[in-house]
Amino acid sequence: MGSTWFRGLVLSAVGVSLLAAPQTAAARPAGGATVSGVFMGRSGKPMGKSRLFLGVVEKDEETLFAGIRLGKKPPSALTDDSGNFQFTGITPGKYVILYEPPPNAQVVPPEQFDIKKLQAVIPSFLPMLKNLEVGKTGPPFPNRPWGGREFLVLKGHTLKTVEMGGSFMKIWNATVRRGLSGPYVEMRNGVVEQHDLADKGQIKLEAWSY
Repeated sequence: MGSTWFRGLVLSAVGVSLLAAPQTAAARPAGGATVSGVFMGRSGKPMGKSRLFLGVVEKDEETLFAGIRLGKKPPSALTDDSGNFQFTGITPGKYVILYEPPPNAQVVPPEQFDIKKLQAVIPSFLPMLKNLEVGKTGPPFPNRPWGGREFLVLKGHTLKTVEMGGSFMKIWNATVRRGLSGPYVEMRNGVVEQHDLADKGQIKLEAWSY
């Protein structure tokens, strides 16, 4: 899979767009909604004793997603041994769920961090194949540094081949860790995964690489 990881930022070519989120998690007024769910690995493993945080994707005019803002005291929840969790006192809306599995479940992520580098691409190691998701079959791809090693794409991820003045690959489905300790975020179909949270709603959060 080569030793060259990052060649600058290139806009994602997928036909998927994110809704603008003018309000941040901190700016949204405190609400009375309760949302329950379960956090499992794709293997079926319960993601017990993980700390979940709610953040909001922020966009700019040039990128699909520019950053995630959590605010000083983001809504959070701790999963039980079976992966069950509950957010209380939140305002319904669209959120990114970031998380810290044990042993870092008590670490609070920064109020805001840039995620533009997750839109970066790497040179394709299958230049003859275009618009193909790779990594779904065969031995799982190992951990892969991304974005100048600011992020780590965890084992078992998939990539998609694209062509923009050459042949490249981008993250498609993956669990991504920021830095050495997180937080962790899920990517689906080339973008950061978001969830619509409604009062008394039930959601399932899945960790791709677990």
